[in-house]
Amino acid sequence: MSGTARGERATAGTPAAVPERTAVPERTAVRDRAAVRDRALAVSAQILDRLADPAATMAATRIPAEAADDGVPEGVWAELTLGSGSPGLSIAFSGVSHRAAEQAPRAHAYLGVATRAVASGTVAPSGIFKGPGALAFAVLLAHRGTGGYVSALQRLDAYQRDLVGTVLPTAWDDAPLPTIGHYEVVRGLTGVGRYLLARVESCGEALESVLDYLIRLSRGTVGHRGHRVPRWWALDAPRIGSEAAFPGGHLNLGISHGVAGPLALMSLAWQQGVRRPDQREAIESTADLLVRWAVKDGHGVFWPAHLSLAQWLAGPEGYGEPAGWPSWCYGAPGVSRALQLAGLALGRQDWAALSRASVERLLTLPMHDWGIHDHALCHGWAGALHQLGRLNEHLGDPRIDVLRDQLATELTRAFDPDLPFGHRFTMTAVPYGSDISGYLDGAAGVALALDSYASGTTPSGWDMPLLLS
Repeated sequence: MSGTARGERATAGTPAAVPERTAVPERTAVRDRAAVRDRALAVSAQILDRLADPAATMAATRIPAEAADDGVPEGVWAELTLGSGSPGLSIAFSGVSHRAAEQAPRAHAYLGVATRAVASGTVAPSGIFKGPGALAFAVLLAHRGTGGYVSALQRLDAYQRDLVGTVLPTAWDDAPLPTIGHYEVVRGLTGVGRYLLARVESCGEALESVLDYLIRLSRGTVGHRGHRVPRWWALDAPRIGSEAAFPGGHLNLGISHGVAGPLALMSLAWQQGVRRPDQREAIESTADLLVRWAVKDGHGVFWPAHLSLAQWLAGPEGYGEPAGWPSWCYGAPGVSRALQLAGLALGRQDWAALSRASVERLLTLPMHDWGIHDHALCHGWAGALHQLGRLNEHLGDPRIDVLRDQLATELTRAFDPDLPFGHRFTMTAVPYGSDISGYLDGAAGVALALDSYASGTTPSGWDMPLLLS
């Protein structure tokens, strides 16, 4: 997920009952799609208005006492992050298409806060979701919207190029990786690679180095506890607090922290004409890994979030865990999008068909059984709304349009003018209990998803950090 221990701890357990005002009804066709889109634009604009003042937003980003695990309110603003910090808020104002001109000064205000934080040197580099890498994406989106920030963008290009040269391994052992943080989207080189791809005219050599690294990871296996496991295998646990369940490390399949993220990057690069030796084979082997681990339940196809050594050795036929909820971070529709991108890149209809099958599961599964207890992009209703839209750009399924109408309707109905940001989010065991402002985990992401739904487009590419485009 977003990488916050608090959020991961909450979603790993059994959630409390969903408050009545956010309970999800059975799916019904929306009679007036234009009215739903108008309402979505209005709610998106209201959310952004509430986020316009950086100081007020920072102060209001908090877990209230009634939602806190210990009953004590807690501020959770995290500067220089895309989860809940200035770069993510800036992306929201740069990324929306509705009333775009008046949003540019707001984006600039958050860029000023983030730039001062970078200058202070208090935040260490950590991929693209934390630190200067997060600021780089925010400046890129602001540049695309205004044509400005050229010198700042050039400095951040240089920073990302230097980072790649610093962190790339110089030797390869026949052993698993110490951590998924080496390659994942959130902390690792896949996320950095997505920025480099967006800036390929000035960062092409660094991008090629990242692709070469990912291609190498896709090849063959390494020895581990008397067995052979994929090079993607990492010795850490998938989240803080789960170490006991993963004594032999794990294979991560998600788009945020696992192999689906590199697959998406390699496929996007291929589509844009950036092609390295053995890249086709790397796409094929990584996609085939996801094909192998597409397991079924009574509703259809889904992907495990991650596999322990015992689960890997038992194989897909022995996988007995229930499907997780649909999300960006893990499972469908995040993995579905990565596989779709691979199919588009190499013309593989079988991968496209599997991606479609995973979406079919969501079309047949009642929404109240999805297991979603949040509004955010990462693992909530906003993420489902936006990812299904990306998938349907190529599927063209009118049933997905109807489903997205319903998701948008529920997000707009859940808007509460008495809340600081209009929606609340699940950062603790209390669902919909916390006032979170950010891009990945909070209200800014909801505003973006509603804006893209209503406008039918994502011209700024605000979902690039999610590897959806």
